Amino acid sequence: MPDMTKRKHTIEWGYYAVLAYRLALVLLLFLICRFLFYFLNKGLFPDIVLSDWGKLLQGGLVFDVAALFYWNSLMIVLMTVPVPYSIRTGKGYQKWVRWVFYVSNGVALLLNAIDFIYYRFTLKRTTTTVFNEFSHEQNTGSLALHFLITYWYVVLLFAALLVLMVWLYNRVTIRERRWPLSKRTYYITASLVFIASIVLAIGGIRGGYKHSTRPITINDAGEYVKRPHEVYLVLNTPFVFIRTIGVKPLKELHYFSDAELEQIYTPLHYPKDSLPFVRKNVVVIILESFGKESIGFYNKDLDNGTYSGFTPFLDSLASVSKVYWNSFANGRKSIEAIPSLLASIPGGQDPFVLTPFVSDSTKSLPRLLAEKGYHTSFFHGAPNGSMGFLSYTKMIGIEHYFGKSEYNNDADYDGIWGIWDEPFFQFFEQKLSGFPQPFFSSIFSVSSHDPFKVPAQYTGVFKKGPLPVMECIGYTDMALRKFFAKAQQQPWFKNTLFVISADHATVTYHPEYKNAWGDYAIPILLYAPGDSSFRGVDPGVIQQLDVMPTVLDYLHYDKPYLAFGESVLHRSGPGFAYQYSGGYRWINGTNLLFFDGNKATGLFNYKADPLMKKDIFKDSAQLVPGMEQQLKAFIQQYNNRIIRNQLIAPGK
Repeated sequence: MPDMTKRKHTIEWGYYAVLAYRLALVLLLFLICRFLFYFLNKGLFPDIVLSDWGKLLQGGLVFDVAALFYWNSLMIVLMTVPVPYSIRTGKGYQKWVRWVFYVSNGVALLLNAIDFIYYRFTLKRTTTTVFNEFSHEQNTGSLALHFLITYWYVVLLFAALLVLMVWLYNRVTIRERRWPLSKRTYYITASLVFIASIVLAIGGIRGGYKHSTRPITINDAGEYVKRPHEVYLVLNTPFVFIRTIGVKPLKELHYFSDAELEQIYTPLHYPKDSLPFVRKNVVVIILESFGKESIGFYNKDLDNGTYSGFTPFLDSLASVSKVYWNSFANGRKSIEAIPSLLASIPGGQDPFVLTPFVSDSTKSLPRLLAEKGYHTSFFHGAPNGSMGFLSYTKMIGIEHYFGKSEYNNDADYDGIWGIWDEPFFQFFEQKLSGFPQPFFSSIFSVSSHDPFKVPAQYTGVFKKGPLPVMECIGYTDMALRKFFAKAQQQPWFKNTLFVISADHATVTYHPEYKNAWGDYAIPILLYAPGDSSFRGVDPGVIQQLDVMPTVLDYLHYDKPYLAFGESVLHRSGPGFAYQYSGGYRWINGTNLLFFDGNKATGLFNYKADPLMKKDIFKDSAQLVPGMEQQLKAFIQQYNNRIIRNQLIAPGK
């Protein structure tokens, strides 16, 4: 960036006034970023009215001040450390100060700009785990180039923020004059200012000076919002990024005694009956970004009954499958889906696979089946190692991995993510037909992903819909149809239980899905072609965590195991679902409870109130305590067992 300090029309101020101006400039830039973040994601905050902004901006200022001190600590030290006045005001010294300011705040602005777009996919501010999430990608350069091209307007916004930062920084310069006081007075004054800056920084980072105050954390943003997801308008990404450096998010909890805890909720499962184990094949199909909104079967009432969705094959399959009407993901990232589906382990503040505990001993669904003599495999058409799937699937006991390398035909490579779904699902079917039975296998699709393109020969074939992803969902639905057309001709087909689930929900269009319920609503189908009795629609809840215990129950698994979900085949209530998104969410039947880690903060009945406009928290004195107790027990079991490495049933 050019030296603009000698441009005309600059204002000359005193030394410490210039320092105050530069700090105020940072706060202004952060405020602009907050409004840009809101306007670019306005559809995800549909209930905010003008009167809400006072509290939101009040909280935003608290977190912006904290971020200011985190990111500008070096600049503040350079401006306040008691060095001779002639040095600190010299051109060389101020050049260093200027570049420290540019680099530090340029990175902070970049982090904010990233979340202008990335937030809509994760529904979280970006943390330091983003490095781990993409550390296994072999095509990082092409991905980065693609995102720069696709979201060019964010690049322009970021560039404009940088230009504004430089221009405003250089509008005010230090008045060129000698310090009028004696050296002794100067150093005393400079030292006092230096100490005062430290005190101010401590207060800014802590969010106040009360004895009970500790450095504010992400969860403290809940104090300034009416609805839990609005915490991300209060927060800023530079703050979140700094606060998650080196942080182990889990800590042991003691809401209940061990005896009380086991009575309320336990992840330990025992055989449901004495029937012999059934050696059926198990195939888990994980569909990238298949939000429930896209599935016509679930949405017959949308658009006044005229909505047909984008998945004609899945709609037909659902009619002969076991379906639980309220079906949910446990996370918003692909890397959260595999632990949830295949090991019944959810994420917390960070995805489980990115925590220090991922290497703990676990007994996943494929590992338990491998102990019964099953052949185990996992298919993902992306470059081997993408998303860390290769290492994690090996960690949970899957013996054979098939990726882009094993497919070995780049003619079918989409150029960014992996092999197109249609040919890769055909490859999947061919491999399954060669495996010894019984087998466990899972495939993770790739084509319904940004940049939302289909192969050239299918241009104009599938409905585009109001969102770009919907055309790709139609393409992958066709790939599924062709897979099943081949598979049903194979002798292993009727001896197989298929589980079909999305990895997570994605951006939505209808207001019925633009809420906390829709954030995690996905399809989950259980299809057993050789069992005509295993079908029908149940009004209860199913979540990804329930897949492992449900499959084991269906097979009459005869040993104890640990899973954080439950079998939907044998339960007394409507089921539950758990999520973490800046705060905890607990679904019990049709009620969704918000919990901040200390207390319940909201309750909605999404069946009676599909737009989630009415918070019934104050009117549900009998319902809330029970749900809150269940959630606390779940969190305590999760945190304590992971920390203690107790993820295996006793005796296993």
